Amino acid sequence: MQSVKKVVPFLFMILGLNNALAQSTPLSFGMSFGGSNYLGEIGGKLDPRASILDLDLITTSPAFGAFLRYAANDYVRVTGEINYVHIRQADANAESPARQGRNLNFRNRMVEFGFRTDFTLFNVGQYRYPRRFNRPGKTSFRAFAFTGVYGVLHNPQAQITDDPNNEWEDRWYDLRPLRTEGQVEEYASLIAAIPLGFGVEFGLKQGWIIGVESSWRSTFTDYLDDISGMYANPEYLSPLAEAISSQTNPNVIAEINDPASGTVVDHSYSEGGTYRGNPKTKDSYGTIQFTLSRVIDTRTSFERALDHISRRR
Repeated sequence: MQSVKKVVPFLFMILGLNNALAQSTPLSFGMSFGGSNYLGEIGGKLDPRASILDLDLITTSPAFGAFLRYAANDYVRVTGEINYVHIRQADANAESPARQGRNLNFRNRMVEFGFRTDFTLFNVGQYRYPRRFNRPGKTSFRAFAFTGVYGVLHNPQAQITDDPNNEWEDRWYDLRPLRTEGQVEEYASLIAAIPLGFGVEFGLKQGWIIGVESSWRSTFTDYLDDISGMYANPEYLSPLAEAISSQTNPNVIAEINDPASGTVVDHSYSEGGTYRGNPKTKDSYGTIQFTLSRVIDTRTSFERALDHISRRR
């Protein structure tokens, strides 16, 4: 009888420890899907394109990814993720007559990967993250801000829209190897980006979490759209690079040049130098994505058995 009295408190201590462990399962995995847009030299409303107010919603493109998240505590989480992000734009969508006359276009299908840290701003209905997923529990709400660092593989492409003699195929051409601005070397295909964002999420029963996140990425390149500096001397460009680097034409200029819009000059190389883009600013892009994630059961079989016993008490 004496031995039983010693064993019972010990069992209750184990059950209490197991309950604490079960409530603080730290890992979750999930998926994200939504849209993306960019700010750079092509398209847009304002000149220069330096404000998020200059975003062109009609060129919003798909973005999706997957992530693995570790909750260090109730306030800090670390997330490893990989995303596909598509950005695109054309001067034909611009409101600036000068950009319409330039008549350039691009798309860039990027893969970004890296880590970020989430910081909880406030939390309602949940005091341990994630909630104990093997019991119904209550729903919860969390708001958070995040930042981190991504590596981004990118490959800008463009179409030739001014082809009166039908010299070129109607397809997307890779721009980096063409060196359309006369670069001595190709610009990097792997760049760095710094995300800064905000999100909210709802913890549901049985470990499911849904949310929405908005994030903007600052980059260290001005070549997401292949435009940065000046028009290159066509003598040093391949025929394809020459056709893509300057796509202005008399028909486009004629449609723009009216008393209301003013006069638009021909966008082409000159010995004095003609700007093709704005080298003083870097390109950036952002996403708005919905997320769906699930808490990972990290308990051992022994812990699951103890929890089953505790629920039958």
